[in-house]
Amino acid sequence: MKKTLITLPALVLLILPLLIGCRTEKKADAQPVSEASGPEMVEPVSVYENDFVKVVHVVLDPGQALASHEGEERIIYSLSDYAIDWEEGGQDLGTKAWKTGEVHVHEAGQHAAENKGDSRAEWLAFVRKTSELPTCEGLSLEKDVNLVAGEAARMLYDDESFRVTEINLKTGESLPMHDGINRVIYALSDYTISYWSDETKTTEKVFKTGEAHWHEGCQHSMQNNGDTVARYLVVAFK
Repeated sequence: MKKTLITLPALVLLILPLLIGCRTEKKADAQPVSEASGPEMVEPVSVYENDFVKVVHVVLDPGQALASHEGEERIIYSLSDYAIDWEEGGQDLGTKAWKTGEVHVHEAGQHAAENKGDSRAEWLAFVRKTSELPTCEGLSLEKDVNLVAGEAARMLYDDESFRVTEINLKTGESLPMHDGINRVIYALSDYTISYWSDETKTTEKVFKTGEAHWHEGCQHSMQNNGDTVARYLVVAFK
């Protein structure tokens, strides 16, 4: 049998294409290293707004954030237990935590928030747009709903700018005549009431959870004539 001898130059010519092919495959398989992406930015949802105030609803799921922005004086009501990383005036103030139903206030200024936790952060902001509110001459917070509502009222917050009261009015119960200054009402449940004020006749009003409306100063009374507890917030602007 005749043997075939492969010379060194021939061997190189045979192996070289294989080496080039392997190197090409490795280059094709290589993927660029991507930089870590930042948090997803979200916008607050407007619930109500007029010339004097606005109400916004903020929901931050884990990994979401509010971009740095200018904010007016506002009071916050927590709709969930949550913790967020908070920035104010360009300074990192660390992690802030609140419980459902807690209230706190913020002065006007630049701020940002990021949810780095593992649960949803949800809250309401009741914002004062101007210091020039309609006159409430002759009306006093000393004679507001907290004076007449008994156990149906629970004052959550009170300072020189805001008073926040939570009302839980059971079916058939009434709130006698009392004073009310400029205020936003925010429904925490679906409910139906019969309402009377010194400016309107008796009317039946139906509200859904998450709705907000505005009242200027007046004297008024109401009765829960529906089938559910009337649960709502009274946010008074002093």
